[in-house]
Amino acid sequence: QYDRDAESPGKARDVMQPIKLIAIDLDGTLLNEKKEISEYSLSVLRRAVEAGVYITVASGRRYSDVMDFSEAIAPAQPVLCANGAMACLNDPYECVYCECLPKARLRSVVELLEKEKCYYHVYCDDGSVMESRTANPGLKRKLNCYDYQGEVLTGDEMPKYVGDGALKVVTFIPDRNKVARVRSAMEKIDGLEINSSWWDNLEMLEAGVHKGAAVRALAERLNLPMEQVMAIGDNENDLSMFEVAGLSVAMGNGTDRAKESADWVTLTNEEDGVAHAIEKAVFGKEE
Repeated sequence: QYDRDAESPGKARDVMQPIKLIAIDLDGTLLNEKKEISEYSLSVLRRAVEAGVYITVASGRRYSDVMDFSEAIAPAQPVLCANGAMACLNDPYECVYCECLPKARLRSVVELLEKEKCYYHVYCDDGSVMESRTANPGLKRKLNCYDYQGEVLTGDEMPKYVGDGALKVVTFIPDRNKVARVRSAMEKIDGLEINSSWWDNLEMLEAGVHKGAAVRALAERLNLPMEQVMAIGDNENDLSMFEVAGLSVAMGNGTDRAKESADWVTLTNEEDGVAHAIEKAVFGKEE
């Protein structure tokens, strides 16, 4: 199930150093379709921690949500949230990396989303989430499974309540043509990093801010060479981690682009693909 041959998706590395930090995406990667970490995956992750490996949950979610999953694995592990806008150590707590959209750029993003009547969230650097008034009932039901609880504000109100700026803005658009149109318009705003974790969303961050930059900052703080970093993901917003990590692993359920960009392709998230990849990379288990 690990594609290493020339004709298979993925790119192979000749020499692999011992893995000391593993950055793992949540949705579509570590979490199954029930939005849970399986007991088997938990057992493998905890074995890795006991072996001296940092397990870093790397998600687009806010800090408090990411910490819930991180602490379920093991205490005091580093985390990466808001798609790389923030990275933290937790033993003791230290914010290693934090980059915000300045207010002027945030206003441009919000104005465009309001013009397009898009539903969106603004992630603030204090951990809060602000929610636009523009909402589709179907989207609201879908998002309820993520326990989003944001203060509801108008577009004009957003920039006034975000302090020095926002970690990111994420919009949810259940129309592929509209996604393409909004993305094209966003690309005309200078200084933006635009990515996506699924076909129906877009995430806007400050230019150069992504999971890869945050993973690199964590590794530098921990005095680890990037060759000892492993990244596991399934979608566009994980590709920056693949570019910087010594070993990159795409999920079997991942996008074609993720699979083509990775060193290995593992099993799907329903088949504990993360656990299988860690068993192979950290513990030397062969399939």
